[in-house]
Amino acid sequence: MSEEPSPKRLKADEGDVGEAGDGAELEQVAEERLATELDEVQKALDKVNDEASDRVLAVEQEYNKKRRPIYTQRADIIRRVPLFWQRTLCSHPSLADQLTDEDTQVLEFMTELDVVDFDDIKSGFKIVLTFAPTNPYFSNASLTKAFHYGDDGRVTIEPCTIDWKEGMAPNFDGGAPSYIFFTWMTTAEPIGEGTPDEIAEVLKDEIWPNPVKYYFNDLPPHDFEGAEGEEGPDVEFVEEEMEVLAGEEGEEGEGEEGMDDPEVVYEGEGGEGEEGAGDGEEGFEGGEDEA
Repeated sequence: MSEEPSPKRLKADEGDVGEAGDGAELEQVAEERLATELDEVQKALDKVNDEASDRVLAVEQEYNKKRRPIYTQRADIIRRVPLFWQRTLCSHPSLADQLTDEDTQVLEFMTELDVVDFDDIKSGFKIVLTFAPTNPYFSNASLTKAFHYGDDGRVTIEPCTIDWKEGMAPNFDGGAPSYIFFTWMTTAEPIGEGTPDEIAEVLKDEIWPNPVKYYFNDLPPHDFEGAEGEEGPDVEFVEEEMEVLAGEEGEEGEGEEGMDDPEVVYEGEGGEGEEGAGDGEEGFEGGEDEA
């Protein structure tokens, strides 16, 4: 027969339980206090980070204005180079996969590419393509596709409408003509739903900062002959002009730090985004020309 615990033992056990309970409560109070202190510190850090973002934004806006005359000078040089943008876009290793033969033929008449940040930069940008008056494919003087960043990190895409001339509109039944790039210009959907728009990022972040880098990729010259057999550009002339331009841009941009692009998810909304070409061009960070 088991012995009953003594009153003294019962009292001791009750005391142990009480002490354990008090310890748990103290630990919870300590954790809550630490959580409150950490939250206050994080708020202070967030405030400093917001101030830093505002300062970086102000600097970026300032340098966008300084870049404008350099963009104008670059555009003037490029207009003197036959088939510059056709060759440049076709020479990009990943963008070339998004260009059909029909896309390439239309690009023969492209005279200018602008990537224009909106005034506050953080709210988005637009891509503007300008074409020669002799363009036989559509009547638009320019095509604009805009990307609007929302506060929630999502992007609304505003495509353009192309006024195709007779017999030049895409044939979605599988017959010619067939376009990928110019169909992309008119759609509000990225390449993959919920993913960044690859073509937009290539144009904005890779080709636009230094198009000469891709223009001088090694490709057969005959691939870029005009419809009437016009001769290719004077490579030495272009190299000299671009070297001068790169040097001037480098002086303007010394010490400048670019802003990181926000992490965004693209979603499309239908709409017509046809606009004229922008007065200036923003978002350019020059690099060394590569022959």
